[in-house]
Amino acid sequence: MKKKKFLAELEEYIPGKSIEEVADEFRINPRKIIKLASNENPFGPSPKVKKVILENLDKVPLFPDPLSIQELKETISETIGISVRSIVLGAGSDGVFDTLSKILIDKGDNTIIPTPTFSMYEFVTRVAGGNPIFVQRDRNFNISTAKLLSSVNKRTKLIFLCSPNNPSGGLVPKEDIEKILRRVTCYVLADEAYIEYAEPGSSAVNLFKKHRNLIITRTFSKVYGLANLRVGYGILPENLVKDFEKTNMPFFTSSLGIKAARVALEDKEYARNIIRLNAQGRDYITRSIKFRVYPSQSNFVLVDVSPLKAKNVVPELQKKGIILRDASSFGPYMDSYIRVSVGTMAQNKKMVHALNKFFPK
Repeated sequence: MKKKKFLAELEEYIPGKSIEEVADEFRINPRKIIKLASNENPFGPSPKVKKVILENLDKVPLFPDPLSIQELKETISETIGISVRSIVLGAGSDGVFDTLSKILIDKGDNTIIPTPTFSMYEFVTRVAGGNPIFVQRDRNFNISTAKLLSSVNKRTKLIFLCSPNNPSGGLVPKEDIEKILRRVTCYVLADEAYIEYAEPGSSAVNLFKKHRNLIITRTFSKVYGLANLRVGYGILPENLVKDFEKTNMPFFTSSLGIKAARVALEDKEYARNIIRLNAQGRDYITRSIKFRVYPSQSNFVLVDVSPLKAKNVVPELQKKGIILRDASSFGPYMDSYIRVSVGTMAQNKKMVHALNKFFPK
């Protein structure tokens, strides 16, 4: 029996090594391992979130109830100032990307992806039967809007803009996003998974009411510390919402995830503290690493370890119990780049000390 043709071009997503894998491979106590590879929140969710999870453990045998889903949508709506009629939920941002690709991309359509960037955009495009068109960023990881716009054609259905960008950490300027929105008729998706860590006013949300072709996605996996619970949301033009809800998986996440996300969003003081601690850690890492570190508006930084290769540095650090992300999988000229997530200050200091030992004398 024949398989679908796109499978031949689809590369399997391979996550970075886990603490358990490194502990087993190098015989290290797992508690002594520092993982700064997956852009996770090192402080975890707020105490209020942990409390609501414990209070709702009896819901584990049950499917999520529609009322809780609606309540989360309303809380998101109140928080960001967008009509609840434009809010959709998914299993993390990835789940929102997946459902959007089902309703927007037909076989033979294309998407525009400025690269290097998050690999999930290519993944959902190919699975939907579409063709990704890659637009290379410059050496500082900025996007040429002229180059991007020249790649758009009549089969283009979606333009992906990661802001802040993963793995480089920089923002797509709002004026560039608006320029693109004005020049195209297809949808433009601003992935704001890390936007809470960026400077205030960096979000494209204030462009949403002006442009009917703008889509914004966010997640509870980063600043809110709920990566394992898989909850994200999208801000969609209302004409897309009904089709999204029809094609989204009926039970896309758990009751615990829904309730935890709502409480996390309401605990603004805790989120502000996480953002403050992240900024302190990010500034320390940027200032202290001897290699070139790119400016970041996120909870990670990109480090150029030239003339060394990431494939040689990362395994050596793992032997010392420090897990960083080899960024060579992000693009053809990324073999000397390492992505470093911001940890606790103690973790950051240990990582900096170990990484700096590789700096050529």
